[in-house]
Amino acid sequence: MTTKVESVAEFIRIRQQVELLAKQIVSTTEQKTEAESRHRLDEASKLLVTLTAMASNDVQDIVIRRLTRQLASLGAKVEALGKKRGPKKQPAV
Repeated sequence: MTTKVESVAEFIRIRQQVELLAKQIVSTTEQKTEAESRHRLDEASKLLVTLTAMASNDVQDIVIRRLTRQLASLGAKVEALGKKRGPKKQPAV
């Protein structure tokens, strides 16, 4: 029983880390900080893989699907941020 409680506590701890990183990604994309946003997104994605491996019930599966959608949406924002900061066009001579 203790192992089950510990694994649930670990799942919750990692879930909270992913949620915190998601909030930080929102903040850094608003500040137009692509490198930092991308770094946090990569970190959150790795933690989500760990959570997926830990999932053992329907509630945890629902959490994983929600976080997956959230990170996918944030990933699109980070990608868009990168595209907006492309090289400046040189004036025609």
